[in-house]
Amino acid sequence: MDTNKYNNRSDDYDEINLQELFMALWRQKVLIVVITLIAALFTGLFSVFAIKPVYHSRLNIIINVPESYNTKYGDYLLPLTTNEQYINLITSNDIMKNTIEDMGYSMDEVSIESIRERITIEQTNNKSDNQNSFFVKVSSDNPQEAKKLASVLYDNYIKFLDIMITEGATKYFLNYYSVQLQSLQVEYETNQVLLERNYVLLEETPKTINQKEVMDQLDSSDNHSEYIIMGNIINPNYTELELDIIETKQTINSLQNSIDLYNEYINELNSKMSAVREYYETGNYDEFQGEVINIIKSNIYLPSDPITPSRKSSPSISRNVIIGGLLGGVIAVLIALIKEYWFKKEVK
Repeated sequence: MDTNKYNNRSDDYDEINLQELFMALWRQKVLIVVITLIAALFTGLFSVFAIKPVYHSRLNIIINVPESYNTKYGDYLLPLTTNEQYINLITSNDIMKNTIEDMGYSMDEVSIESIRERITIEQTNNKSDNQNSFFVKVSSDNPQEAKKLASVLYDNYIKFLDIMITEGATKYFLNYYSVQLQSLQVEYETNQVLLERNYVLLEETPKTINQKEVMDQLDSSDNHSEYIIMGNIINPNYTELELDIIETKQTINSLQNSIDLYNEYINELNSKMSAVREYYETGNYDEFQGEVINIIKSNIYLPSDPITPSRKSSPSISRNVIIGGLLGGVIAVLIALIKEYWFKKEVK
């Protein structure tokens, strides 16, 4: 058998050399160019008219909240321990809901989830324990709305932290001083009973001791000449009772002062809790006078206000046109090859 002849025949039918391939594509160059241009044009038109533009307004939030908050009622250990935990609260449900209302959106048309998806939190550098600077990007389909949404979001974020920390601290100190007040009341009543008992003992205890009467009570067999008879002397038991009464009165006065102070604190804290409940009912922040706002604003702040974006973030029309042109070119090459080799074989 002539093996070389068989191989040559196989090459003629089954193999396409590069020259033939390039020539086939060159013959279909018009088709390839037209399909590529149509795909690029269609992608560009689709990007302009069908895809909504996206604009980003950016917040650069600096966070450095201390571990504890000093108040007139004492130190309050804040519930969150890292700056990352504080920045993640910016997408909490209450903030999203208030932002939707302040932006004038309808809850039927704009959901909490859809607003949350338009917020992106980024760190400005590598993650570390001391990370305290964060970028928060807010997206919208027009630049003015993006800026407004960023500003409203940040305002609601600060209000939320103020309410949250105020409510937590108020509940903590209310519980603390209520327990302390009960303990003081018990101690106060105990000292009152002790004071009354000492008064009774003081009335029953002679103030002085008559030494002559004491000597008369001595046994007659004793040698009285050895004693010197003096006048009345102060009874040491009486003196000790007087000192106990004075100390008990001082303790009672101190307890009473503490009770009065704690009652004042509790009244103030109850007033703060009423303001918190009223805020949750009405949503009116102006009526809420949170003292924590000072520490929040001094430890969470913006180096600069958000600005109106000057250009859209997406879609990138030029990028989409290039991608569309490349995909169209690939499809055009496939069509050209099919036209050159598939249909010609069918014709033969």
